[in-house]
Amino acid sequence: MMEKSEIMDISEWEIYWKDQNKNLEIFFDYLLIEKGLSQNTIFSYKRDIKLLCIYLYNSDWFKINIYPSKRRKDSSNLINKVLRKGNLYLIRHLKQDTLRDFFYQLEENDFKSSSRARIHSSLMQYYNFELKLGNIVNNPLEFVEKPNINRNLPNILTEEDIDKLLLYIRKGPSKSDSLAKKKKKIKIKCLIEILYSTGLRVSELINLKVQDINIAKRTLVVFGKGGKERNAYFTTKAAKSIKSWLEINPQIESYLFPSHGVSGHITRDSINKILAEISVKLGLKKSQLSPHKLRHAFATHMLTKGADIKVIQQLLGHSNISTTEIYTHILDTETLETVIKNHPLGKSHG
Repeated sequence: MMEKSEIMDISEWEIYWKDQNKNLEIFFDYLLIEKGLSQNTIFSYKRDIKLLCIYLYNSDWFKINIYPSKRRKDSSNLINKVLRKGNLYLIRHLKQDTLRDFFYQLEENDFKSSSRARIHSSLMQYYNFELKLGNIVNNPLEFVEKPNINRNLPNILTEEDIDKLLLYIRKGPSKSDSLAKKKKKIKIKCLIEILYSTGLRVSELINLKVQDINIAKRTLVVFGKGGKERNAYFTTKAAKSIKSWLEINPQIESYLFPSHGVSGHITRDSINKILAEISVKLGLKKSQLSPHKLRHAFATHMLTKGADIKVIQQLLGHSNISTTEIYTHILDTETLETVIKNHPLGKSHG
C-alpha cells in the first residue's frame, strides 16, 4: 500500500501535469547539464513522459483519442475539462503492471514498435535517474519487456547514382552565368561534396563554421548531438570546393554557409529544396536524394571499400555501435541478392 503522501487527489489535468512536472524538472535539468543532451532531445523525453501522464490521468479517454497521427495536436489540451475520480500517482511510484498496461495500450493504438521502443528508453532513463537519487528501490521498467524494433533498411544511393550526382555538380559555372548564378553553383557543389565525403548530419553542416575547417589538413571539427565534438575528414575534391566557395565569398567570417535569416546560416529546408531540384534533373525520385541519404551512402560505400565499422562509427558520431551496424545488414542483403542473381546454383533450370 502507498502512503497518503504518495497519493495525489487531482481532478484538473493542468494542475496534475504541473505537479508531475515539478518532480520531472530535476530530471530534465540532469539531461541538459550532466548528459549534455540537446533541447530537441529533451523535448522528446518530455513528450514521451507526458503521454504516460495522460494515460494515468484518464486511461479510458486515452484509448479512444491518443493515436500517433493525433499526437501533434497536443492531445493533453483536449482533456483539460475531463474529470477523473480517484487518486492519481506521481509516475515515480508506478508499478510494473501499470507500465505494462500502458505499453499494451500504445500497441493497441497503433504506435509503431520504434516509437514504443523510444518511449520505453525515455522512461528507462527516468527511472534509472530516480533509482540513482534513492527515490525508488528498483526500476519498475526492468520487468516490462522493451518492444522489438523491426528496422527497415534505408534505400541507399548506389555508387553509380553518386557518380551521376558528382558529375552534374562538377560541371561548374559557365562563362555566361551571372555572378549570383555562379555563386549558387559553387555553393551547391561545396555543400554536396562535404556531405558525401564526410557523412555529416544536415544539422552539423548548417552549423559548420569557417574556423572549424582546416583545408590544408582536410579536417573539420564537428559538434554533433548533445554538443559532442569529433573530427571529420574530407576529400581533395571537397577541399577544392571549399576553397573556391571561400574565394568567391571573401566576406564570410562565421558560418560556412551564411544566411540573412534569424539563425545566421542556411536552413535544412533550403538544402532539402536544392537536393530535390537536382534529383528531378537527374531522373531520381525526390525521396532518393537528401542529406540523410548522402550520409547513408557515405557509410555504406566506405564499408564496401573495406573500412572498419568502428572507424565508421567514429566518423558518423554514433554513440552506439548497433546504430552503425545497420549498414552491415544492408551489405549482407546486397551480397545475398548478388549471389542469387549471379551464382549458377541460384539460377532456375528448365
